[in-house]
Amino acid sequence: MKKTLLSLLLIIAGLISTQAQMEIKVKISSAQYDSVRIESFNPDKKQIVSFTQPYSTEVTFKEKQSLHPGFYWIIGDTTKVGSFLISNNKNQKFSVIISEDTVIYQNSVENTHNVEYISHIQSFRRQLSALDQEFATAQASMPQYMLRVLADSLTAKARRINKAQDDYQIAVCKENSGLLLSSIVELARSIPEMPQEYYQNRDLYQKYIVEHYFDHFPWNDPRIFLTPIGDDKIKDFCNIIYQLDRKDLDTFVVAALNAARVNEQSLYLFYDKVEKILGSNISPYKVEHTYIKMLQNILTYPNLDENRQRRCSRELGMINKNLEGDQVPNFRIVMGNGDTTSLYDIQCDYMLLYLQHPTCPTCREVRGKMANYPALNSAIAKKNLTVLTVYFEDDAQVWANYLKSPEANPSYLHGWNFDQSIEDNQLYDTRTIPYMFLLDKDKKVIRKDLLYNEIEDYIKQLRLD
Repeated sequence: MKKTLLSLLLIIAGLISTQAQMEIKVKISSAQYDSVRIESFNPDKKQIVSFTQPYSTEVTFKEKQSLHPGFYWIIGDTTKVGSFLISNNKNQKFSVIISEDTVIYQNSVENTHNVEYISHIQSFRRQLSALDQEFATAQASMPQYMLRVLADSLTAKARRINKAQDDYQIAVCKENSGLLLSSIVELARSIPEMPQEYYQNRDLYQKYIVEHYFDHFPWNDPRIFLTPIGDDKIKDFCNIIYQLDRKDLDTFVVAALNAARVNEQSLYLFYDKVEKILGSNISPYKVEHTYIKMLQNILTYPNLDENRQRRCSRELGMINKNLEGDQVPNFRIVMGNGDTTSLYDIQCDYMLLYLQHPTCPTCREVRGKMANYPALNSAIAKKNLTVLTVYFEDDAQVWANYLKSPEANPSYLHGWNFDQSIEDNQLYDTRTIPYMFLLDKDKKVIRKDLLYNEIEDYIKQLRLD
């Protein structure tokens, strides 16, 4: 009897283990597709989950493994036709019915609530848009004194609508507590209205926006990083930091990192995303002073893993040299005519120091663009600016070939760091080239990591042309 009971239990356990943990039925009536795909949203294109099946009238996706929590697209051929949220490893059996103007979820309370939420938010936005339209219409015919009265009335109405929206969002968060939808709604809430006088002061306005940008970010829920709204929020923040480029705003980047420490996974996901945009050597949006503060902050995190500790310490050591106002280190070079000299021996009022490799495609492209810059060429002709290109690797033939080529602009000075002291002593961060510095007569840094499209602006600012 015991043997029979044990066998029965094993059979039941086997049946349970073979049942699908994920079973999602998709029906699309708005268009015809050859195939339908479910794909996870992953901003870094890593570990993307994707399932594809042929499609006729409907399709069911079944998997023994449950989907990871996050945001998922439903894709017909190559068109995104719908989406859904997954909050946990349970309740992953539901249906999605997609028509031209509606999406219906069966057996998924969270996704049904999301549809209702989106509809309500769109209603609030229409109300606000109607107020804007009312004021725009009135401007064409109403006298100024009446416009001021109307503006005050419409502003009061807008505040009431915004308050109603915020109250609604708070209610949705409570109703869906613990679900990914709650975090998405929390993140979408507006920051507090700033004092009226801030609108007249650009610095105060910008500072307020950055200071309150993450007021409603759900740091305790790392699932938010696997949604478009979470990813866009961080990218928009980085764009603001890049556009403003104000050192006094770095304190708010550090404040966000400190807030993220409530959840280690959130801290790492946030740091990695921001570092990729504002700190990477290959990012066009790099902001060095912000990145230095980020590195300094993450290195104070008590639980920082050993690999991150080593990498961030090394990164900080590299980036924290040759800052604006510092005198760059000297090095020896041999010039195109065979004379040996050093950086400090080259006397000039201003210098554009151009660290490069002659055959590097990007270096060649940048040199080509620079050759056609009127302000740069004028500054060189007037001897207000000296351009010094420096090759710093160990290949005499590359250097010799470069000097013979038409790419070695005769208006520039060309040098070779023949003893490789730049590389051997890590005098400069040459991981990404070309690497340009704008220096004054004492070889102090005016601009580090000068971009080619900034050259003309700096020349005009300094009135060198």
